[in-house]
Amino acid sequence: MQTLARPCPTQHYRSCPLRYAFCQPVQQCLRRASHQARSTAAAAVPTSVSTDGLVFPTGPQGAWDEAAVGSPVVRCYVGDDEQRWYMWYSGRGAKAPVVDAALQSSGSMGVAVSRDGVSWVRSSEAVRGDRDEGAHQDVGASVSPNGDWWTFDTCHLAPGDVQIMSNSSVQSGVGVYWCFYTGGDFQPVKVPPGLPGTPTSIEDDELPVMEGLQMRPGLAMSQDGRNWARIEGDHHTWSLFDVGQPGEWDELFVAHPQVMSVGPRDMRMFYHSWEPRQGRYLVGVATSPDGFRWTKQGVVFDTKALGAKPGDHDELGAAARHVVRDVDNRQYLMFYEAVAADGSRSVGLAVSKDATTWSRCPYPVLTAASKAPGASPAASSWDAGSVGAPCPVSMSGGKWRLYYGGRRGHGTGAWEGIGLALSVDGGKTFEGVPSEYKRRAANS
Repeated sequence: MQTLARPCPTQHYRSCPLRYAFCQPVQQCLRRASHQARSTAAAAVPTSVSTDGLVFPTGPQGAWDEAAVGSPVVRCYVGDDEQRWYMWYSGRGAKAPVVDAALQSSGSMGVAVSRDGVSWVRSSEAVRGDRDEGAHQDVGASVSPNGDWWTFDTCHLAPGDVQIMSNSSVQSGVGVYWCFYTGGDFQPVKVPPGLPGTPTSIEDDELPVMEGLQMRPGLAMSQDGRNWARIEGDHHTWSLFDVGQPGEWDELFVAHPQVMSVGPRDMRMFYHSWEPRQGRYLVGVATSPDGFRWTKQGVVFDTKALGAKPGDHDELGAAARHVVRDVDNRQYLMFYEAVAADGSRSVGLAVSKDATTWSRCPYPVLTAASKAPGASPAASSWDAGSVGAPCPVSMSGGKWRLYYGGRRGHGTGAWEGIGLALSVDGGKTFEGVPSEYKRRAANS
């Protein structure tokens, strides 16, 4: 594996598309830049920029999530007299490694709470671990990169899914929160040509290496959704399973694990990777009888195989995704981060009766604000460049909420906020489900 003996190929880490991930020599430049890099996303959104849809911006200066927020996992729990909304998300401070070409906004995991899913209670600091009456307001950073050097999540991590498993899955008989997450380590990995967000002007024999690109799935558990304990997986790095062998489609990384129970002793984990030989993202699936032991089953979703053509919103495949049940129509929905040829992101939709064979919606259900129907070419919005990392929430009456990451810039970069879009009453549908979403108005 060759490393570049010269500076970052874009001449300086501050102008590098990956900020500093490719700067060489790795151990010197990366460490220096990780303490100097700053993100403009942490600044307040200018008043001239539309904030329609934005419900969760980056944290204030000095906060653990001041530089980036993304990968929202939103759940609504209905009690006797109130709704309780939880959001687990990834965040990154100004001094944390920047690994957006691997997984956008990945860094640490935090939790925020809400009564309506719109106005959120958050913290600039870590969860305190309160157990008293104020425990429900104990929010903030909850899981940070591991300090044990041999583990898979020493560089960065981000949530992929959080669920409360019942006593049928937990031998203790007590339902607990299960968090399936992505973790990356500091092992330098040679970057394949064509990976979105990486330099394209470098000869193959000079391809750089990147720390944090080698990602694997992990599991943590909690009794309250705030204080987590990592669960040691079968792999020697403590991950649930390893990346693929050389030549396999997922040899580069296993990212954004999202799990659903399809039937008794039938848990399925959906994840994505970059297939360098085909030059696009693919979605695979692994199965497990208990959530601990996993067996890979191969690729389950390939946009090109399902009709994506050059110029389509998902020409380069599907990255982060969320699979949910559509109870009303007895089917499964996959909302996915669609990657176009220029690296820009939108939200795509696919439908399946068995979570195995999928029908792809030929158009995006949510685009960057600059590409939305009726948008002015001169319009400026907080999410004008790209939207992705979708998390759908089913509401009453066949309506849906769609939480997503957004950013102003085009191409690859950190998510600069988390937005909310609502299914349009009377709007377009695909296979009986809403396929048209509109950003929640900032003043509503």
